[in-house]
Amino acid sequence: MLRKYGWLIVFTFFMFLFDTLIMQWIELLATDYEKCRNMDSVNPLKLVNCAELK
Repeated sequence: MLRKYGWLIVFTFFMFLFDTLIMQWIELLATDYEKCRNMDSVNPLKLVNCAELK
């Protein structure tokens, strides 16, 4: 049975790996690296430009 359905197990594993890589890539593209958290402000969760903090 493993010999018959082994390709399905391998295919499922590679699809899971591919999906994980695609999601990480999308998250990397969607993240704005120029934003920082201003911990000194009233609302530290608000993201501001890193250049404004210096």
